[in-house]
Amino acid sequence: MPKKNRKKQLKHFRRRTAAAYLFTLPSFIGFMVFVLIPVVWVFVISFQKYNVFSQSSVFVGLENYKNVLTDARSLEALKNTLWYTVFCALGNTALGLLLAVLVNDILPRKLSIFFRSAYFFPSLIGLTFVAIIWKAFFQTDAGVINYYLSQIGIAKIGWLSSKSISKISVLILDVWKNAGMSMLLILAGLQNVPSELMEVASIDGAGPMTKFWKITIPLASPQIFFVLIMNLTGALRIYESILVLTNGGPGDSSRSLVMLIAEKGFKSFNYGEASAISMLLFLMIAVITAVQFLGSKKWVFYE
Repeated sequence: MPKKNRKKQLKHFRRRTAAAYLFTLPSFIGFMVFVLIPVVWVFVISFQKYNVFSQSSVFVGLENYKNVLTDARSLEALKNTLWYTVFCALGNTALGLLLAVLVNDILPRKLSIFFRSAYFFPSLIGLTFVAIIWKAFFQTDAGVINYYLSQIGIAKIGWLSSKSISKISVLILDVWKNAGMSMLLILAGLQNVPSELMEVASIDGAGPMTKFWKITIPLASPQIFFVLIMNLTGALRIYESILVLTNGGPGDSSRSLVMLIAEKGFKSFNYGEASAISMLLFLMIAVITAVQFLGSKKWVFYE
C-alpha cells in the first residue's frame, strides 16, 4: 500500500475515533458526576462520623457497619428486602412469562394485541399515582377489595394495618405494576422461536408442555434471564410503593433497606450509618447479580 494512502487512512481512522469519543463524552461525564463520584463519596463516609451541619467528620472505622448489623431495625429491613427480592422478582418474572405465552400462542391475533396493550399499560403510569389508588383499594373498611371479599363471605382483611399482610399488599401492587413490562420483554424472545420448529415437534408427538419446557424456555432464556435480573435489582431497591402504601409499617414490618437509608440520611442526618447501609445494599446487588450470571451458564442458551 502506498505510504500516502496509508497516512490518509490513518488520519480518517483518528477522526472517526475522536468523533466516537466526543459522542460518548456526555454519557461518560454524567456517569462520573452522578454515579461513580457519589459511590466513592458514600464509601468514604461509611467509615466516618459525619456532621452535615458543621461539615466535619471523624474516622470511626467499622463502627457504622457494626451498628447497622447489630441494630434490630436494620436487620428487620434487611429481612423484608430479601423477602421482596424473592417474591417480587419471581412473581413479576413468572407472571410476565405466563402473560407472554398467553398473548403469543393462545389468544387470537386481534385479542392478543388488545391484551398486550392492557397488560403493559400499568407500566406507563407513575408508581406514586398507582400506589395512591391501590392504597384506597386496600382500605380495611371502605376499600374495594374488602367490599367484594365480604360479598363472598370473607372477613375484612387489614391489608395495610396487619404486620403479616402488609408485605403481601406491597407484593400485589409491585407485580400488578411491573408484570406487563416483563411480559413485553419476554414476548420479544418468544416471537423469535421458529414456528417450523414447533410444527416439527408437534409431528414428533410433543405435547404443549413438552414444547414449552424443551423449546420455548431454552430459546427465550436470554430474555427471561434479563427480565429476572431487572426484577431482582428492582426489588432490592423497592421504595416508593412501600412509602405510599404503609410508610414502612405497621412498626417496621414492611420497611425496606432503601426506606431505612432515606430515614437515617434525611431525617436523622446520620450519614455514616446511611452510607454503611447503602454500601451493604450495593454489595448485595453485586453478589446476587454475580450469582445469577454464574448460574445462567446452566440454563441460558444463546444462539
